[in-house]
Amino acid sequence: MMSRRMACRVTAVLLAVAAAVPVGTATAAPGPPPPAGGRALTGPASPATASPATVGRTTVACAAGRGPYQRQVERWLRLAVDGRQSAADCEAVRAFQARQGIKPANGYAGPVTWARMRLLSARTAPTDTGAEGATGDAAGPATGAVPDPASGSAAGPASGAATGGASGPAAGVVASAGCPVRSYRVACVDLKRQLTWVQKGGKTLFGPVAMRSGGAGHRTRTGWFRIYWKHKNHWSSLYNAPMPYAQFFSGGQAFHAVSGSIHTTGGSMGCVNLRLADARKLWSVLKTRDHVYVWGRRPGS
Repeated sequence: MMSRRMACRVTAVLLAVAAAVPVGTATAAPGPPPPAGGRALTGPASPATASPATVGRTTVACAAGRGPYQRQVERWLRLAVDGRQSAADCEAVRAFQARQGIKPANGYAGPVTWARMRLLSARTAPTDTGAEGATGDAAGPATGAVPDPASGSAAGPASGAATGGASGPAAGVVASAGCPVRSYRVACVDLKRQLTWVQKGGKTLFGPVAMRSGGAGHRTRTGWFRIYWKHKNHWSSLYNAPMPYAQFFSGGQAFHAVSGSIHTTGGSMGCVNLRLADARKLWSVLKTRDHVYVWGRRPGS
C-alpha cells in the first residue's frame, strides 16, 4: 500500500502540472518523425496561415537592382523590355526561379537564371538561335557556309587545330550562326549561348547542356576540330587541377568536368567546362576522331 507521505508527493506533482497548463490550452500533438536518414528537413519559420508565396516574400527579399541580363530575361518572359527592375519584373522572374529550383529565388536577372532560359530555349531546337529571341541572333544556321571537314578541305579539323591561338578559325572557315548538320557525329559548341550538344544528321544525340568556355585572354578556339585524346581521370600538370572525363580536341583544350558552378563571369582557361553528370554522359557519346565545331564568341571575352 502506498504510504501517506508518497501519496502526498504524487498529489503535489499532479497539482503543479495542472497549474502550469492554462485553462483552455490543449497540449501539442507530437510532430511527424524525421525522414529516412535521421535528419529532419528544416526550413524558414513561418506563420501557420501564410501561403508559400507569402513565405517566399518574407524570407527572401526581392532584388531591387537590375541584373546583368535584365533585358534578355525581360524579353524571354515577354515582359516590357526596358532594362529596369520593377516590382512586376521581380515577381515574374522570381516565379520562374521558383519553378526551376533556382536559389535564392529573389528575382535577380543573373547568369544562372539567364543560362537556364537559354538552355530551355535550345532544348527543342538547338541550332535555331532565332528561337531564343533574347540574344539578337535572328539568323539560323548558315546553310552551306561551313566547309565539310570530311571532304579534305584545307579548312578541316587539322588546319583549324593548327592555328594554336585564340584569334579564330583557320582561313576559309566560316563560323556560322549555328552548328552544321552532317551525316556523322558533330559536337557543337556555341560560345555565344554557352551551350553544347552532339548531333548526327537531324538528330540530337546529347544535350544541349550549359557549359563554360574560355574567358578573356584564354578564348576557346573556333573552327573544325576532332577528338584526338580521351583521358577519363586526367590531371592538368599546367594548372595542377583535375580534369575528369577529359576529351581533347585542340591542343590543351578539352571538354571536361569541373566542380562548383559553371556560371561564372570569368570563364575557363580555354576548355569547355561541364557539370560532372553532363561530362560523364558526353564521354559515353563521343569517340576518338569525332568532329567538333566551335563558333561564336563568349559574352565578355
